[in-house]
Amino acid sequence: MPLTPAPPEGNRRRPGAAQPRSDPRRRYLIPTVSAGLCALLVFGLLPVSVVQAHSGATGVVKERMDLMKALGGEMKKLAAMFNGETPFDPAEIAAAASRIEAHSGGHMLRLFPEGSTDHPSEAKADIWRHWPEFEAKADDLGTRASVLAAVADTGETESRVAFGRLAKTCKACHQDFKSD
Repeated sequence: MPLTPAPPEGNRRRPGAAQPRSDPRRRYLIPTVSAGLCALLVFGLLPVSVVQAHSGATGVVKERMDLMKALGGEMKKLAAMFNGETPFDPAEIAAAASRIEAHSGGHMLRLFPEGSTDHPSEAKADIWRHWPEFEAKADDLGTRASVLAAVADTGETESRVAFGRLAKTCKACHQDFKSD
């Protein structure tokens, strides 16, 4: 809940008095702006240097951290729809899932050259010790995202199941290969 300054002493409302209605459009402003910036980042229209997500990261570590942040943004957007926080939109679900799919598998793996664990990287060295497992999870991410994109217009029930499987794929990889 955003903090707002207290009104001047003379303008304070007495307890139990009706509160003025806030502008309902306001609650959509921040998520809309955030989603717009995320989309610009994912499509490469906003220079990564503008988004200071991980100060101190450089090179492939920064590129990978920025990608993970963008993918996380897509997942949060999808979660908001499935949690009823934003309207269920099959076209946006399919688009977000397609963006996740496009940045999974080999695209993601190229951002993990062996030994790229320099601070502030959150990648565990286990990635390279268990590369086939990590590679399978990166590929599974693409598969699960593809399934979500394919079922998005079939209804909320099938989409919800596919999103749950996609989210579990992310969680499993983070549990095994991401430092906290």
